[in-house]
Amino acid sequence: MRRVTVVCAVAAVLLSGCGDGDGPSAQGASTGAPVSDGGVIEPTGTSGLPSGIMVSKKDFSTDTTVFQVYDIGTGNLLTTAAAPGVFSGGSRQEFDATMHRLAYVADCALHVATLNDSMYVPSARWQPPQAFGEGKQCFNDPAFGEDGRVRATVRGNDFEPGRVMSVNPDEPDSAPRDEGAGSLRKEKLLRISGLKESDVRVYVAGDRITDLLVSGLKPGGDWITGNFSYKCNEHVDATSLLCTSSLESARQYYGSVALATVDLSAGTVTVKQVAPASESSRLTALSAPDGNRVAIRDSTGWYVTSIDGDSSPTRQPLSDQQIVGETRFWA
Repeated sequence: MRRVTVVCAVAAVLLSGCGDGDGPSAQGASTGAPVSDGGVIEPTGTSGLPSGIMVSKKDFSTDTTVFQVYDIGTGNLLTTAAAPGVFSGGSRQEFDATMHRLAYVADCALHVATLNDSMYVPSARWQPPQAFGEGKQCFNDPAFGEDGRVRATVRGNDFEPGRVMSVNPDEPDSAPRDEGAGSLRKEKLLRISGLKESDVRVYVAGDRITDLLVSGLKPGGDWITGNFSYKCNEHVDATSLLCTSSLESARQYYGSVALATVDLSAGTVTVKQVAPASESSRLTALSAPDGNRVAIRDSTGWYVTSIDGDSSPTRQPLSDQQIVGETRFWA
């Protein structure tokens, strides 16, 4: 484990080519981050990215991932930031609470990058311990915790539970801390509460719910025209996830967007409608930071509605933006 030093030639490559209309401002990036006597990048502050809809896209001219944050209520592009060239990912858990830091894995090592002048600059790196399992051990699935530490699983392949290790980004010279055995992703078969003809596949890693597949038969329906299905992978909290259906509107029993809440101890799942059935395609649902609203993107634009489903989705100005890239999350 070590703090990452920066060579001027490498920094020059990272800062070049970021001044196009879609990337970070070259003027802002060229100011440079403070460098200590040891050549170590020092953070310029603790502020991160503003709240908004996060979109990522590949900048092939610099071979980097560029993050763009949009205000859904105005449609304005709030800021852009470039990830290190070796970064691949973009889930919310890879960022800290303010999105000032970014965790990722490259060449089996765990990295943390710090936001400086519209760029996430590598600031720390830890090599994986090799004392667990057989074969070469690698870090996997980094995630920031509420305590500010980054947790990642060290394992040799996807069939090993591995060990959970944690690091403190403020102490890049400290060794990873062993936090116990990891866990493999497992499937639990549950049913929708009050609906006999239903099947819910709940996927868990340890005590953490990762995603759901919900399917069933509408009361009085047949399996040809009355069946429904949803994919649920957007977390609202630890036990509730947003679900979307790609079927035609007549088979969207819980609407186009639904909320599924899992009770593992009771072995049941409750599902309720968030947004009405729709024929629109390319549906994405994002939970707001406050957990009370949902942003919906489909082939017709962007909408916001309450998570309890008691209001109709309202079209948002962001619909007028020609966004290119992958919608990640609402932070």
